Amino acid sequence: MLCAAFITVMLPAPAHALTLTAVNDTLLPLSDSTMPTRLGGELYVPYSVFSSLGVSASNEDNVLNLSSGGETLSFSTTEGYVYDQNLNSYSTPAYDMNGSIYVPVKLCCGKFGLSYSTLSAYGETVLRITDGSASSDSSFASTQGSAIESAINAYKGITPSQPSDNVPPTPPQPTEPPIPKVEEQPAQKPARVYLTFYGAPTTSTTPAILDALQSAGRLATFFLPTDTSTWPDDVIRRIVAEGHTPALLLNANEQTSSEDMLASLTAANDRLNFLTGVSARIVSNDTGCNKLTQAQRDALTGAGYRLWDTTLNCGDDTQSSARAYATTAQQFASTTATVILRLHHSRNTAQTVQLLTGYMSRQGIPSSRVTFGTTPINSASDTR
Repeated sequence: MLCAAFITVMLPAPAHALTLTAVNDTLLPLSDSTMPTRLGGELYVPYSVFSSLGVSASNEDNVLNLSSGGETLSFSTTEGYVYDQNLNSYSTPAYDMNGSIYVPVKLCCGKFGLSYSTLSAYGETVLRITDGSASSDSSFASTQGSAIESAINAYKGITPSQPSDNVPPTPPQPTEPPIPKVEEQPAQKPARVYLTFYGAPTTSTTPAILDALQSAGRLATFFLPTDTSTWPDDVIRRIVAEGHTPALLLNANEQTSSEDMLASLTAANDRLNFLTGVSARIVSNDTGCNKLTQAQRDALTGAGYRLWDTTLNCGDDTQSSARAYATTAQQFASTTATVILRLHHSRNTAQTVQLLTGYMSRQGIPSSRVTFGTTPINSASDTR
């Protein structure tokens, strides 16, 4: 009875607040039995939404089993538990509502390598779940605007007014290239991936990135700018406390004096040591170590620093998480070399990390954090 009361209180009032569902580039029919809901702060959808994305489903003895890519989630709506194929349990169970079983969006997307986003349209919300093959959110909103408006009007019983003959037609909006399909059986894969994050962490984006890394059991390297005024102290402490490697990021060119570089690194290390009790000996230059002179590199290595560069930019700061994931996975499938992947602290990064680490787990791609004992990889071929 308590569970039933909880569900009743948390369900949205469909007549006043609508949430539509889209799968890739397809808008699903809008009804009370298919509309997403929010329970305990989590978004839920009928499990059939994931079935349409290739997640197989079976229901035996009041246990719903969802499976894809070797990953499984088992939900018991009667006993309120959920666990995966490794018997790890989770705190977001499924609920039997409106004649269907509703499952948590965030958990299912993370487990099965999918992504989700919420869009505002015509005063309502669209929950969009994608598998990496769909267009961007902006392109979807542009091409599906009429369908979204029609679905909302039909649900509310609104008859749209006829457009005036004097109103010019809306010009077609440019569409982005389709997101490439992720190859789940690639002929090649990287020998190892170093996950690196460049730039100043933020309190609004980095905690979710750290959550995604922790959930995936992956460690990374964070290249922090030497301007410590941009550092959020608590986030820096969490980065180090969770076992990630703190590193330093220079913004130098051939005209920067060696003395200035070393002074900025020393000041940054003083702050890092004050916050965490550790110092950083791994250094990268924002424009590449090959932009430094031999004398500059000699000064840095002579002071005990090791120089690193990335070999692949994820693009999570300029693209949607689905596109950044798909294009990066495509690059992964074209090499057997070690990859140093450059990520950022954008609003799309956490979801990109979640998708990428899921893909890496499915493909058996190992990852590491950079350590002082690791032979450096950089554009200057300086392995000291």
